[in-house]
Amino acid sequence: MKMLPALHRAATEESMTSSGTALIPLTLLSDRAEWPEERRRGALLIGDPGSDRGWGDVADIPASSPFRTRHASGCLCCTRDPVAMVLAQVFQDRVLGKRPFFQEVAVAAGQTEHAAIRQQLENDLLVRARYRLLS
Repeated sequence: MKMLPALHRAATEESMTSSGTALIPLTLLSDRAEWPEERRRGALLIGDPGSDRGWGDVADIPASSPFRTRHASGCLCCTRDPVAMVLAQVFQDRVLGKRPFFQEVAVAAGQTEHAAIRQQLENDLLVRARYRLLS
């Protein structure tokens, strides 16, 4: 079976992400200085950049939903982690061209928060469908 040229190009194009896969690499960072400036240019930082410059784009982590105790069990705005909600929004913005194209994502969080954030992201189906958590 012969593949249409546009589909073949999309299937073989390695510019989707830095890893060449359809999943966007996602790293939890406790020290933003770990990333060299050339890597930052193609990356989206989620969290406070502090005095660090050179990121391709930056997104804030919103506070937890104020409705968490008011809505019914299973409410989407109450059950999704704020980082997962940001990841869903930035992915949509990337696809629609509302954000600069990023090849990977870094989530700035304290070392003590890494395990909890990792577990929340691994349990989120939309995150797992779009991002590849790196160690």
